Amino acid sequence: VGCGYQVYTWPINKQGTASSNKFGADLSQQQEMETPNWYAPSMYNVVRQDGKDVHLVVMPDHDCVVNSGLGSIRGARMAENRPSKVTGTQQQRLSDPLIWRSGTMQPTSWDDALDLVARVTARIITQGSEDDLVVSMFDHGGSAGGYENTWATGKLYFESMKVKNCRIHNRPAY
Repeated sequence: VGCGYQVYTWPINKQGTASSNKFGADLSQQQEMETPNWYAPSMYNVVRQDGKDVHLVVMPDHDCVVNSGLGSIRGARMAENRPSKVTGTQQQRLSDPLIWRSGTMQPTSWDDALDLVARVTARIITQGSEDDLVVSMFDHGGSAGGYENTWATGKLYFESMKVKNCRIHNRPAY
């Protein structure tokens, strides 16, 4: 069972009153921390929805029995991690592969990255068996994209290479 979050969106440039918004608060004023209407900057973004820019808030669900309104380091950044041309968060997204070389992550070509994956995979199977190959991934669902963050990896390993085993963080049983 994963942590619970609430997602709110509302149109850009639409004025309202404290009684008419989803938080029941005057959001033009600083909100007290850890109240139902407070959200951290990392929980906010401006994203596209139905072709229009909207405000987005993804905040911990105070009624969820798993996290009781507390945000994890990943979960509390779900809104911030959504791509946005308005706030520039799409620039934080990885667009080219990186490989650990000379003590640091270095950009590399897709051909180089796929060659490394192929050689490591072949060695695991050669020295053991196909059952020794396990893909580790995560699912935090919702606005964070869930398996979207590992979509390309999933396509490679499960559709192209037909890997049988995976380990999913945050899912103790299926």
